[in-house]
Amino acid sequence: MNTGTAALLGALRGPVMLMTLGGLLTAHRFSEVTFSKTWPVLLIVFGLMKLFHRMASSTAGEVQPPGMAGGAQ
Repeated sequence: MNTGTAALLGALRGPVMLMTLGGLLTAHRFSEVTFSKTWPVLLIVFGLMKLFHRMASSTAGEVQPPGMAGGAQ
């Protein structure tokens, strides 16, 4: 992946979170699935978006914060 991909993933994080929230609230309203049981999906989606962004950033040659690259310190 390149820097453009990393930037795109960073820019998509907010809209993806809003669409996920909208889907969960729609499910809450029109089915018997309650938001109190589905809110962890937001954490999972946020974590996946963060993971994809980090993978794109590391392959694009961006520097990771100290302690995140692994190995001896």
